Amino acid sequence: MAYRKVFDPEKGWFRPLKDDGQWQSWPAEGRLTEGYGTVESNPYQQGWFVPQDIPGMVQLMGGREKVLADLTDFFQQTPEDMLWNKYYNHANEPVHHVAFLFNRLGAPWLTQQWTRATCRRAYHNSVEGLVGNEDVGQMSAWYVLAASGLHPVCPGETRFEITSPVFSRIVIQVDGGRKFTIVARNNGSANVYIQSAKLNGQPYPYCHIDHAQIAAGGTLELTMGPRPNKNWGL
Repeated sequence: MAYRKVFDPEKGWFRPLKDDGQWQSWPAEGRLTEGYGTVESNPYQQGWFVPQDIPGMVQLMGGREKVLADLTDFFQQTPEDMLWNKYYNHANEPVHHVAFLFNRLGAPWLTQQWTRATCRRAYHNSVEGLVGNEDVGQMSAWYVLAASGLHPVCPGETRFEITSPVFSRIVIQVDGGRKFTIVARNNGSANVYIQSAKLNGQPYPYCHIDHAQIAAGGTLELTMGPRPNKNWGL
């Protein structure tokens, strides 16, 4: 919980402390200042990195509605090409979990929207097809998971967030010769929103799934559509 010590209620965000325990001077660009208590990022990007205590982070930041608005702006201000920038900087790993925070905030359709947008805008089958340094495979690992419709937020947790798959059928080989299959019906470039889900033939109302359910094998069936279903996954 030490992250709370570097949150300034007056500024409403995280900022670095000096050796004497006083705040470092607030720069002209505020939390958008790269290197202000951070490395290869800025406090706006790094501030979301509290995967171990998301409810506490949200409370500290002012509550669900405030955080949803701030997080939405974070993505909307991101340049179309998603190259190095001050907002959602997919070129560097500290933000790789951030799109999945919408699931935790009760707005899973926004996770679906922004992960699909990132798959489309930040990855290309061409020279320099990645927007950032591969860094031991992390950029590609993010794509494989997100494009399959699953991604974790916090290391050590068994929860995987469910999002909009790029592919219409994904088969994951799991231990014991079992298979976990993800089927996205009516999938396409326009149909990025999950309308409903079934797990092993039974209605599945959650926007997350446990590792044990995946490891057991089975089928997660998603029905896709062009508009958000704001009643699914809550």
